[in-house]
Amino acid sequence: MAGNSGWSSYRDYTFNASGDEILRSDIGKASDIANYMDQNPSYRIGLDGANESRVVVVRDALIVAGVPAAKIQTGAFGDPQLRHDNRVAVLVSK
Repeated sequence: MAGNSGWSSYRDYTFNASGDEILRSDIGKASDIANYMDQNPSYRIGLDGANESRVVVVRDALIVAGVPAAKIQTGAFGDPQLRHDNRVAVLVSK
């Protein structure tokens, strides 16, 4: 999924229907993304999700893992038809 402003899909976080906790299967994604950002310092991260509290949870996890807060944007970057309440898409852009 590529947005019309240069954003490309990189990873997704999926949440249980009733919670805002990152699933165990997704725990390692934040460190993987932080490593990717270390290797690509000119890139930015975009977080796209229908549920704002879940977007904040993912943003906080990325910051804890070492992604600079200034490199993270939130908003509607991807295809709105693919946006689901239980998913936060992580997109990258140069």
